[in-house]
Amino acid sequence: MEKEYKITSAKHYEETMITIFEMQEQEDPLTKAQLAEIELMLIAAEKYEAEEL
Repeated sequence: MEKEYKITSAKHYEETMITIFEMQEQEDPLTKAQLAEIELMLIAAEKYEAEEL
């Protein structure tokens, strides 16, 4: 079952984008769980961009 990630403010959006970047830049390969989490964050970011920006 997929969790939903919701961005509620511009600050939360910024923090989410930084988190995604930091996860992608780590030296160790990403796990499937991390990749799924990034995907959820990106979907939430796209939704926030469409609705708020």
